[in-house]
Amino acid sequence: MRRSYSILLAFPLIFTIAVLFWMNSNEETGTGTINAVIGDESYIRIYGKEPGKNVPDHVRIRIHLDYVEGILRNRPMDRLTTEQAFNRLKGLDLLRDYVLEEEFPSNDGHPDERRPTFISEDGRICAVGWLIEKTAGRTVAETVSQVFKYAYIPEIDHPLFLEWAESSGFTIEELAMIQPQYGTFVTEEVRKNRNNIDTSYGIGSALIAGSNVLYLSNSAHNPWMFSDAGNSHWFGLAAGSASVLLGVLNLRNEQVYQIPNVVNLCMMYCTVIEVTETNRLRSSVSAGNIAIGLVSVVRAGYHMVNGTETIRESSSGPGISYLNTHPFEPGSVVPGVSYTVQF
Repeated sequence: MRRSYSILLAFPLIFTIAVLFWMNSNEETGTGTINAVIGDESYIRIYGKEPGKNVPDHVRIRIHLDYVEGILRNRPMDRLTTEQAFNRLKGLDLLRDYVLEEEFPSNDGHPDERRPTFISEDGRICAVGWLIEKTAGRTVAETVSQVFKYAYIPEIDHPLFLEWAESSGFTIEELAMIQPQYGTFVTEEVRKNRNNIDTSYGIGSALIAGSNVLYLSNSAHNPWMFSDAGNSHWFGLAAGSASVLLGVLNLRNEQVYQIPNVVNLCMMYCTVIEVTETNRLRSSVSAGNIAIGLVSVVRAGYHMVNGTETIRESSSGPGISYLNTHPFEPGSVVPGVSYTVQF
């Protein structure tokens, strides 16, 4: 019975590993699209798939604005007056500057969804707001934001905005196409180093680390949770190997995103900006998984190679030994203390 019970202890470990890899292999898509008019068409057009939840928000914004800029630059301007055509080209140049500045706002009012955010609490301004600020002044942009902070472009009926839009050279539909829907957590920390441990990796690491600690806390010769030492070391080898494998697969966390830096649809040639995201916390956890796994593997391998046998009565612990020593007379028996530590 004890032997069967000890073998069954390995099944939770196997199940955890299987679930962990299944969860990591199924990439979830991000919540909400980047734009209310064309959705995630920009990302899908370039990468051939919808953006996953781990794609940084500023990467999605840059890809979208680059894509829309290319579309708008290739549209005819024969319907525009000379002033409107001039303002339109100037606006597209300003949009390029906005992308390069990369000072995007965060959605600080709708944590459950992506929403336009004219000016966020930290003073960062949206793409359309930036165009207004650079051509009509910051005061106009702030006035519009006071009433229409989270509004979509077609919903904004403020006279100052409508007057600016008329002279901008863009239609309302085109301005709506520019307007991103911003995510909630666009912060410097997220941009530079996405130090988040996803649930699947956190739970998997905790369970596997617990299995290794459980093995390492057992006596090498007389384990308390196994019927014999052999089962204990097989368990340690499995737990240690799983921990090392999990750590190695997640140790490098630099993900490079290629962002087209374009002024057209980038159908043939375009320059590319590479953005690298690094998760140092995940790397540290992975290094810990590797370390504890190696300890278990080395310990289990040592005892398996040397054929460690189960000892029912442990020889570890304090005991009494008898020594022949001076200054006592030859042949006399004296008490002594010894302590044996088993690896």
